[in-house]
Amino acid sequence: MTRMLVVGAVSLFTACAGETGDVPTQVIPSRTDNTLALLIEREGGQGGFVEGAAERFKVSASGEVFKSVRWSATSGALEPAAERVTWKLPPKGVATLSVSVETESGKKAEGEFHFNVESTTDTLLNALIDTSPDVTGGFCELTFDTAGRGHIVYFNDTHRSLWYGLWDGTSWTTEQIDGPGFNNEGRFTYKPVIAVEPVTGTPHVAYLKGSGEHGRAEIMRVAYATRVGGTWLRELVDPADRNDAVNVSIALNPTQGHQAVIAYSDASTGARITTRTGANTWSTPLVLQGSLTGEALFDASGTLYFANRSALTALKGTTVETFALGGLSSVTGWFSMALTPNQHLMLLANNASTGAWAAFYDVTLGTPLSTSSVRNSQVDYTTGSNDLAYSAGLPVIAQRHGTTLELVTPDARGFWTYTQLGTIQDATRPSIAIRPTDGTPHVCFQRNGKVTFL
Repeated sequence: MTRMLVVGAVSLFTACAGETGDVPTQVIPSRTDNTLALLIEREGGQGGFVEGAAERFKVSASGEVFKSVRWSATSGALEPAAERVTWKLPPKGVATLSVSVETESGKKAEGEFHFNVESTTDTLLNALIDTSPDVTGGFCELTFDTAGRGHIVYFNDTHRSLWYGLWDGTSWTTEQIDGPGFNNEGRFTYKPVIAVEPVTGTPHVAYLKGSGEHGRAEIMRVAYATRVGGTWLRELVDPADRNDAVNVSIALNPTQGHQAVIAYSDASTGARITTRTGANTWSTPLVLQGSLTGEALFDASGTLYFANRSALTALKGTTVETFALGGLSSVTGWFSMALTPNQHLMLLANNASTGAWAAFYDVTLGTPLSTSSVRNSQVDYTTGSNDLAYSAGLPVIAQRHGTTLELVTPDARGFWTYTQLGTIQDATRPSIAIRPTDGTPHVCFQRNGKVTFL
C-alpha cells in the first residue's frame, strides 16, 4: 500500500498552545441549568488535548463582571489568574475542569467541562491518516472488523479522489480507490461510504463518480468498489445519470454471504435498493416511494432497515413494512442508525435545527413492524453535525458543535455528558465507530484540512 504513515514526521502542532493572536479562540459553552450561562474560551490552542500541554482558558458570562472566580480540576496542575487559568494537562484519560463564579450583581454559577486527554504516543501514531500536502477528509467514514482493525474511506478534497485507509492498531496505510486518471475510467468522486466483512475485513465501498463541479448538479453515477487480492475492483451500480444530490448507503447482508446491498435516492426517483449478485452484476433496483434519508443496515435475520422521510422502512426479500416515527419530517439532514442486540433501533438526526424538540429516536422493534414503539429524546440545543454508534448498552455520539468536537454519552441518570475532543473543521461531519476488541470509541474527522483519527 502507498502513503505509509511515518510516525516521526508527524508534528505536535496540535498539542501545545501557541500565541493567542495566531489561533482562533475555541468557545466551549456550559450546558448546566443556571441563571447565569457560562462559557470558557480556549486561548491560543487548537487540535486535541495532549498530556503535559499547557492549555489556557478564560471564563466569561454575557453582560456580567466577576466578583470572584475559583478554578479546580480532577487532575493536572492549575495556575489560576482571576477569570483565566493555565492548566497543565494530566496523563491520558478523561479529566474535568471546573469553575465557580460570583458576579458583581450577586449571581452565582458553576460550570463543569470534560476533556479527553491524549497521550503523546497516541497523538503521534493516530493523528494524521494521510500525510500528503493535499486537503483531505471533507468526507470520511470509519468502521472496524472483529479483529479490531480500522477501515476508513475518505475524500481527497484537493483532487476530488477517493481513498481507503487501514489501521492495524499502530499505524495507517492508505491507497487510492478512484479519481481522475489516464485511460483507466477514473472519475471525480463524492460521498463515499463503507462496510466491511466482520471476519475477513474485506471492504465494500459505495460512492458517486462523474464529472463537473460539486454543487452544480453535474452528471454523477452510483458506483461500487471492493478490494480483492490486493486490487480494487470498480463497478457502476446504476448507469443512469444522477447528480451529486443523491444519497447513498451500503450494507452487507449477513444471511447471504455478506452480499453488498446499496440504497440510494434522489429527489425524483424514490428510494432504490439493489444487490450485488456477482462480479459487475447488480439486481434490478427495487424502487420504493419516498427517499433515503439515513443509513441502511441489516439485522441478524437479514432484514434491511433505513429511514425514509418520516418513517422507518424494513425490507426482507420483497416484503416491505413501514413504521411512522412521528415528528421526523420536522428534522432535516441525514440520520445515523445503530441496532442493539435486544432489537432496539436508534436513529440520530445529523444537522438538526436549533432547538429541535426531538432528534434522537429509540425504536423498540416489533413483529410486525407496525407494532413497534418509539421514544424521542432531545439532544444538544445547537448541533453542527454528528454521528451515532452503540457500545455497552448505551448510545455514543461524535458531535461537531461549531468547531468543537465532542464525545456525547449519557450519564447514570440519562443526562448527556459532553467530553471535549478538541477542534474540528467547520461545516464538516465526524464519523464514529466502536473498536470491538476493547470497546473504545474512535472518530475520523477533518482538522486543519487533514483527515484525522482519534
